[in-house]
Amino acid sequence: MPTNRVLRLLSVAAIAPLLLTSCDSNNPFDPSDDAAGTYSLTIYADRSVPVTFPCDPGQCGLTNGGTFRVNDGTIVLSRNGTFVETNHYTTTPSGGSAQPTTFHSEGTYEIFGDQIEFYAPPQNGFDERIFNGIFEYADDDIRISYEEDGATYEYIRPS
Repeated sequence: MPTNRVLRLLSVAAIAPLLLTSCDSNNPFDPSDDAAGTYSLTIYADRSVPVTFPCDPGQCGLTNGGTFRVNDGTIVLSRNGTFVETNHYTTTPSGGSAQPTTFHSEGTYEIFGDQIEFYAPPQNGFDERIFNGIFEYADDDIRISYEEDGATYEYIRPS
């Protein structure tokens, strides 16, 4: 009859392969699988969306100044580690009519615990972007928040 010590050893031996496979990126707890989905922009440069910023002459691409309004945005994370970010703006030059503008960026992301790292190569007239943030479950939502150029941005998706 096996002793308790032998039974414990056999139990550990039986469980060990399961523990090792849980570290495999194809397991059901892959963070990219959990993160995949469409997130809505809620915070842009420290302010709730939609938000309008005044622009001095020469700022926001407006020679004579005006306003820059952030209407909405999304970031879509795919299971394969890629993302697409799309934000919609309206720029209105002083004394002029509103012009819709779209920001579009594509790249890759990786999740390490509660950290998320984004990389977007140069595209659409913008330099390379590397930004790191927090990936967290909060209330009934999944949130991605990060800082870029000294301001906070946040995207939320219902979990």
